Amino acid sequence: MTVENVAEHVRLLAGLGAGGRLVYETVLTRTIEPELHMVLGTPAFVEGIAAGDQIRVRAGGGFEVVRRGGNICLLVVPKTPPEPDDLAPLRDAFEELGGITELPPDRRFIVITVPAAAGFGAVEAAIDNWAGPRGHHWEYGNIYDTDGAPLNWW
Repeated sequence: MTVENVAEHVRLLAGLGAGGRLVYETVLTRTIEPELHMVLGTPAFVEGIAAGDQIRVRAGGGFEVVRRGGNICLLVVPKTPPEPDDLAPLRDAFEELGGITELPPDRRFIVITVPAAAGFGAVEAAIDNWAGPRGHHWEYGNIYDTDGAPLNWW
């Protein structure tokens, strides 16, 4: 059996947590070749990637983006866990843009994956219309570098 097209979870470095400890997130990928993976599920805490991106995984959980898949990642941190019915308008808005809205079982955060082709104006209108009235914080996950400068991959 070759390693190509094998779905697997890889452990990626998400940053530093409390006390300076390294924090990792397990991300679903498809192996293209050894150390080269296509991201299948947009991570919540690993910044800089979204579903569809191809990444080269390094020892220790580091990675480099080899090719962008064309998707924007948004992370929403709600003030209180949303109920599934409350999420329906957000899901509908992003489905219209070709996106996916995901809420894990613990409902601590929401991950949105949407094609960059939808346009930043439409993406921001959709998220602001839902998050703003509820007082929820949101941010892009793969648009800016660690210094806050736009990556300009789109």
